[in-house]
This record gives sequence, structure tokens and C-alpha cells, in this order.
Amino acid sequence: MGRRIKHTSRDVEELARLMMAEAIGEGAQGMSMVGSVVANRVEADCAPDFRGLRNIRHAIYQTIPGTGIPHFEPVLNGTLYTQRPTEADLQRARNLLHGHREPRARMNLWFFNPSPGKKFRAPCTPTMPRSPMTQFDHAHKSHCFYVAVPGYCPEFYR
Repeated sequence: MGRRIKHTSRDVEELARLMMAEAIGEGAQGMSMVGSVVANRVEADCAPDFRGLRNIRHAIYQTIPGTGIPHFEPVLNGTLYTQRPTEADLQRARNLLHGHREPRARMNLWFFNPSPGKKFRAPCTPTMPRSPMTQFDHAHKSHCFYVAVPGYCPEFYR
């Protein structure tokens, strides 16, 4: 269980659309793992990466510090805006916002797909690109999931 995140119906829809855009080909578990990472970032509230993310929309539209580039590819390429979530997708997002994180991704704050658009996943790197404070945790289908190095973000890793 994670912390419940205050949300609106718009937040639920945005999270469902992001989960679909990132991981629709990875089934319900893959989408829940991606959504868990986004919710974990709001819960973490640690500097410098996740300080001040007060709600799920802040996390979805967050940019890489100093670049203005969105953290999430679907925001950058626009696929976030083309998704049409079903009631099951919306319920999956609601569950995450109520604190029910995907167990396998409960401690993950980062993920990425090293081979977008490919039928295979390239090997996961020991740290996430552009995020040296990370270490590889596990892979699920096309995505690599990461946790923080020891001592980073103690607000979340208590």
C-alpha cells in the first residue's frame, strides 16, 4: 500500500491515459506498474527530482530540470492525448490513487523503455539514462524499472 493521493476525475483520466500510452501492450500489470511509478513520485516529495509534486498532474507533466523536456514520452510526442480509457482503465487509475500500488513497482521511482517501437527490449542499463542516482531493480516486458541509490530520497525509502 502507498499513500492515498488526493485527486479529481480529471486526474484519474490523465493517469489512465498515461498508463495506456506508456504500456498498453504490457497488459494490466504493466500499466499498473507504470502508474505506480507516477503515484510514487507524488508520494516521494524528495529533492531534487520530485520535490513539490503535489498531485498526479504535476507528476505527469513534470519536466527534466533545466530542459523543459517532459519526463514522459507520451507527453512529449502527444500520444497521451489520443488515448481513450475504458472504465477498467479508469478503475485501475483510481485504485492506484487510493494507495493500491502494483506490488512489484511499489518502490520504483523511475522507468524507461530502452527500445521504443521495437519487438524486443534492449538490455536494461545499471542506472537510468540521465538519472545517476538510480539503480536497476527489474524489467517487465518493454520497460526497465529503477529504484534510488542508498541514501537518496529517504523521505520515500523509510
